[in-house]
Amino acid sequence: MKLYLGQKRKRQVAFGLIGLICGILIWWAQICDPLQEEKGDLSTEFERLTRERDRSIRDMKEVTAYIESHKAVEKEMVRFDALKIDGKTLEELSAGTQSILQQFLDKNAIPIKAYKDLPASKWRDHPISRVELQVETGMQGVSDLLEYLETLNKVIRVERFSVSYRRKKDADLQISLQIATLQMEGIKP
Repeated sequence: MKLYLGQKRKRQVAFGLIGLICGILIWWAQICDPLQEEKGDLSTEFERLTRERDRSIRDMKEVTAYIESHKAVEKEMVRFDALKIDGKTLEELSAGTQSILQQFLDKNAIPIKAYKDLPASKWRDHPISRVELQVETGMQGVSDLLEYLETLNKVIRVERFSVSYRRKKDADLQISLQIATLQMEGIKP
């Protein structure tokens, strides 16, 4: 009988081991192996997304740098346009210069005694319009005119400035000034 129990016991152990091995194989085939495959797929996808993110960050930095340089160029263009006096020809440029000065002189009640266009000159192959103005004013008028010319943000240059004293009631100073204006058509900032 002991023999019979031993065989029964061996059979139970064998069936138990077979069941355990089958359980392990089923667990491996149904759970562990698919999880490892999914882990590998997710790892590959993660690496691809990381590369794509890095490329996007690099592209975004390049675009940001381009936008910043474009803004700087745009700002420079606005500043450049503000310096210009409108006029495609030297005559139009002279008229624009006279208009700007005339507005200031009228505002400050300084009469223009004489106005004359002078022969054009050049600066680095760019034409320069030249005009001469003669005005009569007092010391305050001279001071205001010099301050205006100093703060005027246009491409003009005072080439000659002379002051003569004449004893008169209100305007004892006669000012003669030559102003040159750069024609900026075709000049790139």
